[in-house]
Amino acid sequence: MSKRIKGEDGNTYVQKKPFYKRVWFWILIVLVLIFAISGINGGDTTSSSSSKSSSSSSSKKTNPLSKVYNVGQTASYKGYEVKVNSVNFSQGDDIDTPDSGKQYVIANVTITNKTDDSQDYNQYDFQLNADGNNTDFDEITSSTDNLLSSGSLDKNASVTGNLVGQASKNSTKLQLQYKTSFWNDKTVKFNLK
Repeated sequence: MSKRIKGEDGNTYVQKKPFYKRVWFWILIVLVLIFAISGINGGDTTSSSSSKSSSSSSSKKTNPLSKVYNVGQTASYKGYEVKVNSVNFSQGDDIDTPDSGKQYVIANVTITNKTDDSQDYNQYDFQLNADGNNTDFDEITSSTDNLLSSGSLDKNASVTGNLVGQASKNSTKLQLQYKTSFWNDKTVKFNLK
């Protein structure tokens, strides 16, 4: 509180506390210290954990995102396993035919959840890359059964289904690309041809 002082002239004056004795000043100091300490600890934790994870992952095995897998190999990323079991090519049938100059690419995939939490899967997480051109792997044909759709996998559960896309008959490089998350652009790649 302010202190009231009566001056020699008879007037009453208010003597204010110095700023460093006010409550708002000390609250501001405490908040600045909290932000400074959390910024320092947060920065150290992130850098040390990233350096630990990079050193431990390099000593164990290579990053699964930097490797290109082949048909029959299993890619494991954060406990989620994807395997391309087989690849077939089709010209379609009387009902469904691919666009002119293209063929259907049918990839049979198995997804397995090795984490402790339920994991979602979706056919839109997969793309067909034909000579650098990414297209969706979500075609529907009457001649292809067991199309992969979407759902959730419990711990140690798996699902197998077919993904159908279109690519040029003359494509020299075909890849299935599995996008690991909607929120980033990291992909696991499989050579199909």
